[in-house]
Amino acid sequence: MVAVLLTVVVRWERRSLASIGVRRPTRRQALVALGAGVVAVVLGLLATGAAVVAFDVRQPETLSAIGRLSLPVKLALVGTAVVSEEILWRGYPIERLTELTGRLWVGAAVSFVVFLGVHYPAWGLVGAIPQSVFTLALVGVYAWSRNAVASMLTHAVVNVCMVLVLPAFL
Repeated sequence: MVAVLLTVVVRWERRSLASIGVRRPTRRQALVALGAGVVAVVLGLLATGAAVVAFDVRQPETLSAIGRLSLPVKLALVGTAVVSEEILWRGYPIERLTELTGRLWVGAAVSFVVFLGVHYPAWGLVGAIPQSVFTLALVGVYAWSRNAVASMLTHAVVNVCMVLVLPAFL
């Protein structure tokens, strides 16, 4: 899907990949993106812990299933999600919806809602809690920087923690 979308941008729309935020981040953008990833993980886990205690909810089976995957599969999962989701769910839709509406918040809001909706079936309500925090950070970094690679850095921090680190403790 990413290859098709990139082909559409370059060949059909006749635009550069920078038109969907694919460009090298500045040092400041990279540092903010990495910091946002750390903050999102901490806040997402705290919010989930509070919900588990307050509402006696259980972790989604998806998290346990990820924990059983081999390391190469986990690495592939992290890498492909980081790149593909930031192009498909942030860069392209936010930029094109902003162009259509003249309002960045419209593209950001649609990206946020649709991304959560796509993840909800696999993660359920308890998974939607941290996912909401993570998605807010991802959309926020993209909207602030207009740089998909910066949001990829945020996404990498989140996914490394959630896919590689956290399942090792469960």
